[in-house]
Amino acid sequence: MDAKLWLIGLTFSVIGGGFVVWALLKILRKWMRLPPKPRKEGKNAPRGVPPFITGAVERLFFSVLVAFSVEGFAAAMVAWLALKLATNWNRDFWKNTTSARLYGFSALLAGLISMLFAFAGGLIAKGDLWPWLATCI
Repeated sequence: MDAKLWLIGLTFSVIGGGFVVWALLKILRKWMRLPPKPRKEGKNAPRGVPPFITGAVERLFFSVLVAFSVEGFAAAMVAWLALKLATNWNRDFWKNTTSARLYGFSALLAGLISMLFAFAGGLIAKGDLWPWLATCI
Protein backbone atom coordinates (compact mmCIF):
# COMPACT_ATOMS: atom_id res chain seq x y z
CA MET A 1 0.00 0.00 0.00
CA ASP A 2 1.25 3.42 -0.97
CA ALA A 3 0.45 6.13 1.60
CA LYS A 4 0.61 8.84 -1.07
CA LEU A 5 -2.04 7.12 -3.18
CA TRP A 6 -4.24 6.67 -0.10
CA LEU A 7 -3.93 10.36 0.76
CA ILE A 8 -4.73 11.42 -2.80
CA GLY A 9 -7.62 8.96 -3.15
CA LEU A 10 -9.27 9.78 0.15
CA THR A 11 -8.81 13.52 -0.36
CA PHE A 12 -10.34 13.25 -3.83
CA SER A 13 -13.23 11.26 -2.45
CA VAL A 14 -14.02 13.13 0.76
CA ILE A 15 -13.09 16.74 -0.03
CA GLY A 16 -13.36 16.82 -3.82
CA GLY A 17 -16.55 14.79 -3.79
CA GLY A 18 -18.01 16.97 -1.05
CA PHE A 19 -17.39 20.14 -3.03
CA VAL A 20 -18.78 18.71 -6.28
CA VAL A 21 -21.91 17.33 -4.58
CA TRP A 22 -22.51 20.62 -2.77
CA ALA A 23 -22.12 22.61 -6.01
CA LEU A 24 -24.33 20.16 -7.92
CA LEU A 25 -27.12 20.49 -5.36
CA LYS A 26 -26.91 24.30 -5.34
CA ILE A 27 -27.01 24.54 -9.14
CA LEU A 28 -29.62 21.82 -9.63
CA ARG A 29 -32.00 23.11 -6.97
CA LYS A 30 -31.64 26.68 -8.27
CA TRP A 31 -32.40 25.47 -11.79
CA MET A 32 -35.41 23.53 -10.45
CA ARG A 33 -36.58 26.77 -8.78
CA LEU A 34 -36.91 25.08 -5.41
CA PRO A 35 -37.48 27.30 -2.38
CA PRO A 36 -35.03 27.06 0.52
CA LYS A 37 -35.66 24.06 2.74
CA PRO A 38 -37.74 25.01 5.75
CA ARG A 39 -35.85 24.94 9.03
CA LYS A 40 -37.19 23.80 12.37
CA GLU A 41 -38.28 26.68 14.53
CA GLY A 42 -37.11 27.50 18.00
CA LYS A 43 -33.83 27.74 19.84
CA ASN A 44 -34.13 24.26 21.34
CA ALA A 45 -35.48 22.51 18.24
CA PRO A 46 -33.71 19.20 17.60
CA ARG A 47 -31.14 19.14 14.84
CA GLY A 48 -30.14 16.32 12.56
CA VAL A 49 -26.67 15.37 11.43
CA PRO A 50 -25.37 17.96 8.92
CA PRO A 51 -25.43 16.56 5.38
CA PHE A 52 -21.75 17.39 4.78
CA ILE A 53 -20.74 15.13 7.69
CA THR A 54 -22.91 12.26 6.47
CA GLY A 55 -21.54 12.67 2.95
CA ALA A 56 -17.92 12.77 4.10
CA VAL A 57 -18.36 9.65 6.24
CA GLU A 58 -20.14 7.72 3.48
CA ARG A 59 -17.50 8.61 0.88
CA LEU A 60 -14.68 7.71 3.26
CA PHE A 61 -16.31 4.41 4.22
CA PHE A 62 -17.11 3.30 0.68
CA SER A 63 -13.72 4.45 -0.66
CA VAL A 64 -12.05 2.15 1.86
CA LEU A 65 -14.34 -0.73 0.83
CA VAL A 66 -13.45 -0.19 -2.83
CA ALA A 67 -9.72 0.14 -2.08
CA PHE A 68 -9.71 -3.14 -0.17
CA SER A 69 -11.84 -4.84 -2.87
CA VAL A 70 -14.48 -5.88 -0.34
CA GLU A 71 -16.89 -8.20 -2.08
CA GLY A 72 -20.32 -6.67 -2.58
CA PHE A 73 -19.30 -3.03 -2.16
CA ALA A 74 -21.48 -1.98 -5.11
CA ALA A 75 -24.55 -3.61 -3.57
CA ALA A 76 -23.73 -1.93 -0.27
CA MET A 77 -23.55 1.46 -2.00
CA VAL A 78 -26.97 0.98 -3.59
CA ALA A 79 -28.43 -0.30 -0.33
CA TRP A 80 -27.07 2.75 1.48
CA LEU A 81 -28.72 5.11 -1.02
CA ALA A 82 -32.01 3.24 -0.66
CA LEU A 83 -31.77 3.32 3.11
CA LYS A 84 -31.10 7.06 3.14
CA LEU A 85 -34.08 7.69 0.88
CA ALA A 86 -36.37 5.40 2.86
CA THR A 87 -35.59 6.83 6.31
CA ASN A 88 -36.20 10.29 7.68
CA TRP A 89 -33.61 11.65 5.28
CA ASN A 90 -36.36 12.37 2.77
CA ARG A 91 -39.45 11.67 4.82
CA ASP A 92 -41.42 14.22 2.78
CA PHE A 93 -40.49 12.56 -0.54
CA TRP A 94 -43.72 10.59 -0.84
CA LYS A 95 -45.98 13.48 0.07
CA ASN A 96 -47.93 14.71 -2.85
CA THR A 97 -46.05 17.97 -3.23
CA THR A 98 -43.87 18.83 -6.17
CA SER A 99 -41.10 20.43 -4.13
CA ALA A 100 -40.85 17.42 -1.78
CA ARG A 101 -40.43 15.04 -4.71
CA LEU A 102 -37.90 17.35 -6.38
CA TYR A 103 -35.88 17.64 -3.17
CA GLY A 104 -35.92 13.85 -2.84
CA PHE A 105 -34.89 13.30 -6.45
CA SER A 106 -32.10 15.88 -6.26
CA ALA A 107 -30.84 14.18 -3.08
CA LEU A 108 -30.82 10.85 -4.90
CA LEU A 109 -28.80 12.32 -7.78
CA ALA A 110 -26.37 13.87 -5.31
CA GLY A 111 -26.04 10.50 -3.58
CA LEU A 112 -25.16 8.83 -6.86
CA ILE A 113 -22.47 11.43 -7.57
CA SER A 114 -21.19 10.99 -4.02
CA MET A 115 -20.90 7.22 -4.58
CA LEU A 116 -19.08 7.85 -7.88
CA PHE A 117 -16.48 9.90 -6.01
CA ALA A 118 -16.20 7.19 -3.36
CA PHE A 119 -15.63 4.58 -6.08
CA ALA A 120 -13.03 6.68 -7.90
CA GLY A 121 -11.29 7.63 -4.64
CA GLY A 122 -11.08 3.96 -3.68
CA LEU A 123 -9.59 3.07 -7.05
CA ILE A 124 -7.03 5.88 -6.69
CA ALA A 125 -6.07 4.69 -3.19
CA LYS A 126 -5.73 1.15 -4.49
CA GLY A 127 -3.64 2.31 -7.47
CA ASP A 128 -6.12 0.86 -9.96
CA LEU A 129 -7.79 3.95 -11.41
CA TRP A 130 -5.81 4.19 -14.63
CA PRO A 131 -5.77 0.44 -15.40
CA TRP A 132 -9.51 0.31 -14.70
CA LEU A 133 -10.19 3.27 -17.00
CA ALA A 134 -7.99 1.77 -19.71
CA THR A 135 -10.02 -1.45 -19.71
CA CYS A 136 -13.23 0.58 -20.09
CA ILE A 137 -11.99 2.33 -23.22
